Amino acid sequence: MKSTIQVYLECKEDVIRDIEIASDNNIEKLHFAIIEAFGLDKNEMASFYKTNTEFELLQEIPYISMDEKSGPLLIMKEVLISSIFTEKGSQLLYVYDFLKMWRFLITLSETSEEIIEDAQCVNKVGKMPKTAPDIQFEAKKEFDPFDEAFEDFDEFNAYEES
Repeated sequence: MKSTIQVYLECKEDVIRDIEIASDNNIEKLHFAIIEAFGLDKNEMASFYKTNTEFELLQEIPYISMDEKSGPLLIMKEVLISSIFTEKGSQLLYVYDFLKMWRFLITLSETSEEIIEDAQCVNKVGKMPKTAPDIQFEAKKEFDPFDEAFEDFDEFNAYEES
């Protein structure tokens, strides 16, 4: 079975790659397919993260387990694509190079019964930036009904100086 995975780079411009890969491959093969599709260095660390609808990082799936104290983590070699991407729209976050923090949203866009051997990038949109985009972590703003209600009156609050 074939999975078509859409990979979005978190940045201002659209930088997207569609990767076709066998569903019975592990996500380590997806990791290497992403590196190849985006022209990244194979020597940097990366992890996939299970996420919820608000894109909070939940369970990490690293390339290799670095922390023996926290117990056995599943690593990329041990997780099948079909076990993570169970339905169209299933998502993971992928963080590549923990110093530069390239972040990608990974989404299952399609499955088919077609059998393929090797992963391949079948669609490219946008050009990969030379440097990782700055990621802004912002706390959610509490709702203030007066903030929006008086927005139109801002022009009356400006005083002209003579």
